Amino acid sequence: MTGGTLSDRERWDAKHAAAAGTGAHEPHEPEEPEAFVLRALALIPLRRGARALDLAAGRGRHALELARRGYEVEAWDVSPVGLAILAERAAAAGVEVETRVLDLLTGSLPVDAKFDLVIVVNFLDRPLYRRLAGLVRPGGHVVVTTFTTDRTGKTPSARHCLEPGELARGLAGFATLLAEERGGRAGCLARRRGPE
Repeated sequence: MTGGTLSDRERWDAKHAAAAGTGAHEPHEPEEPEAFVLRALALIPLRRGARALDLAAGRGRHALELARRGYEVEAWDVSPVGLAILAERAAAAGVEVETRVLDLLTGSLPVDAKFDLVIVVNFLDRPLYRRLAGLVRPGGHVVVTTFTTDRTGKTPSARHCLEPGELARGLAGFATLLAEERGGRAGCLARRRGPE
């Protein structure tokens, strides 16, 4: 703890610990995959040995869905507590998910990591969005979905929300295949440009 405030890691560790019944905070993360993610996955052909990454994975609801579908999955998150819960869930489900503790806001992304699919749900960091092409193989896909400032309620705060229409304008280095915006959320499925 620095300056009397919790770090992102401490804050998320506490939320994930609460979800596991060991803390006093009530998390707001649903357990089922986002509907937009499921719609996007239905449009992506799965190739044998395809590698997928769940960025800002939390407790891994999307990483688990990807593993159940047959992807080789990695999950990166700032919270070792969230990733430990994910590892337990993966073992219980009989699937494999490789986890990595990584602060996406301050840490550098591994330069040798190339994936066929990257998913980012409920995590807004515009500089990260601009670097997604560096994580995806040419011809690979990215799925991004998060809140917009016209959401109902006070959470998340406006600084953690996209402006209406922002995601629909596309992601650098990608061709948009599907874009939706409704109910205070935006989603985008895009394919990385370049030869496969």
